[in-house]
Amino acid sequence: MVRLSAARLSLTVVAAAWVLSGCARSSGPPLPPQPLAVELEMRRYRFAYTPPRVPGRVVFKISNGDTLVHDLVLLLIPKDVPPIDVQLRGTKRAFAPIIADLPPRSPDTTTSVAVDLAPGRYGLVCFVRDPDGQQHAQKGMAAEFRIFEP
Repeated sequence: MVRLSAARLSLTVVAAAWVLSGCARSSGPPLPPQPLAVELEMRRYRFAYTPPRVPGRVVFKISNGDTLVHDLVLLLIPKDVPPIDVQLRGTKRAFAPIIADLPPRSPDTTTSVAVDLAPGRYGLVCFVRDPDGQQHAQKGMAAEFRIFEP
């Protein structure tokens, strides 16, 4: 039979209570990380933004700060596909899955879209056509960014 002194017994009870109280507070699943907010402004034939770099939920806060109507298509660009600017200038097109498709937005409008981005290459493109028949993407309104492994 093990005999504990009163002081040791008190210390053991306090330690057990501390451990149990910590376990009670941490029960349940951990909270998900806050999504990354990315401000993206559609301007005359370009996107103004700081691209995300790490995987996870990204909320793009998109505003049309131009006098023209713009749309935005977010693409996942496969590894074996040439850069987006090469695609736009060339005659061959490669398939790239669409992650998000924002319909045409009038000037001075704002909207948000949330996406989950895994590591890989992504492209932003505006496919609106001007009266001259050229798409905004062909005039430079296309961008590419990468999400890196953590």
